[in-house]
Amino acid sequence: MNEELDGILEEMMRALRGLALEREMSVPDIVREALGEYLLARAPGVNLFDVIHGIESAMRREGRFVTDADPAGLAIRIKSPIRYVYRPELKYEVRAVRNGRAGDGKAAFGTLGVALRTHDIEMLRRFAGFTGLWIELEREYLAPAGQITYVTDAGYFGRQIFRPETARRGDGPSVGEAISNYICVFDELLKDYFNHRDSRELEQRYLARLAEGKLTI
Repeated sequence: MNEELDGILEEMMRALRGLALEREMSVPDIVREALGEYLLARAPGVNLFDVIHGIESAMRREGRFVTDADPAGLAIRIKSPIRYVYRPELKYEVRAVRNGRAGDGKAAFGTLGVALRTHDIEMLRRFAGFTGLWIELEREYLAPAGQITYVTDAGYFGRQIFRPETARRGDGPSVGEAISNYICVFDELLKDYFNHRDSRELEQRYLARLAEGKLTI
């Protein structure tokens, strides 16, 4: 029995040394990274790997997005096609974080980032106009100022995300589904705003989606 165990351990060490050599890391660093990923994925309340896979599955069902999931890094990147003369790129990224905190001390699940890559100044202005309105709507109807941290820059919008109240506790796929719903609504309204720029219509449609429970992250 001891010989069998010794053989298993030796095989594991050979695999670890090979992986360490391939990634130019030490064996202890490889072990610490793997343990950290395991503990983060098994954080109380939800399996974060399941959340990433849940987002990937939901976005693929939509049919209009291209996804690139990185479960080991607890992140997923999503490309949304956008028709415009200068062929801009619109990308979303969801990333889980350790011990994120909102302004009221509430634990944050992670972050959502939206990046618009374009050389068209007018399109960047429209994006800034949309995200400014979006933040105002969230502060009025979803969470008061200070409860959600936002980051904005030219062609960039980022915010904290939290476990949705509508998601079943401990159910990673349902959390992923809720995050996907939010991205889909944001994407839909953003593209409509590019075409029409009607803030009143944007508010009405936002409230309709909020009532459907699709924006509560």
